[in-house]
Amino acid sequence: MSEDKHIISPGLGALTLVIGVFFVSWASILIRLAQSPPTTIAFFRMFFSSLMILAAVPFYRSGWYERRTDFWISALSGIFLGLHFYTWIASLSYTSISSSVVLVTTQPVFVAILGYLFLKEGIGASGAVAVILAIAGSYLIARGDFAVGSAHLKGDLLAIAGALAAAAYLFIGRFVRPRVNLIPYVLTVYSVASAVILILGLITGTFKTPSVKIDYLIFFLLALGPTILGHNLYNFALRHLPVFPVGMSIIGEPVLATIWGILILGEEPIFTTIVGGLIIILAVAMVMIRLKKRQENRA
Repeated sequence: MSEDKHIISPGLGALTLVIGVFFVSWASILIRLAQSPPTTIAFFRMFFSSLMILAAVPFYRSGWYERRTDFWISALSGIFLGLHFYTWIASLSYTSISSSVVLVTTQPVFVAILGYLFLKEGIGASGAVAVILAIAGSYLIARGDFAVGSAHLKGDLLAIAGALAAAAYLFIGRFVRPRVNLIPYVLTVYSVASAVILILGLITGTFKTPSVKIDYLIFFLLALGPTILGHNLYNFALRHLPVFPVGMSIIGEPVLATIWGILILGEEPIFTTIVGGLIIILAVAMVMIRLKKRQENRA
């Protein structure tokens, strides 16, 4: 039996999203503070997240997978989540926090494109404009970063790859989330993501044992804050709130992450990143507004 799907109160919904955005926005800062390679950070973030969810299983009394197909779809979603963290966390080694987080925020635009390609969901004129704006914003950021150094461009491309993988994760996950409870779903996707990252790390030789023990604390905080208290609240909100406010809330992540980067690491975004970021935020907003109108027309 699945969770009861209902719309929670606006006040509780807003609080849920604010807390989720707050915790997710700290991910890039914690990643920058760690001394381990990106693949190691990505693996332990997902591995510790899996252990935290596993610890909750003895207290879980609802149903698991009623259909085997839903498990395999969830596992496929987990593969793309692993690819997301593998590429996005690596991007922070090359480009700025603001560029990386803004570019990875383009994931709703990619979700719209995937919906058009695979489900023939129309994106309309506003959706087409949003895609063009997202491309233009990404180009501005990449061009400005390339002027700073070619390594920054590599980081930007990795961030965009992370956005595409995240879009695939969300796109696939939406087919099973209405039927599968939160605990079995996230346990599956986090565990599969951990395995994918570890396999990629071993194949490429990028997985290394942490050289300093303080990194384990950072991994724990990454799992507890941005993942368990951040992404899980997003997953909860997707089940109990309209898609529009949940989708729009992700715009807060690059804003807060940039602020933390300035205050904690003294990393100020360059002008092209600011302009490109604003254009991308506008593109994401347009996609979410179109989605809201489509849902209202169906109602």
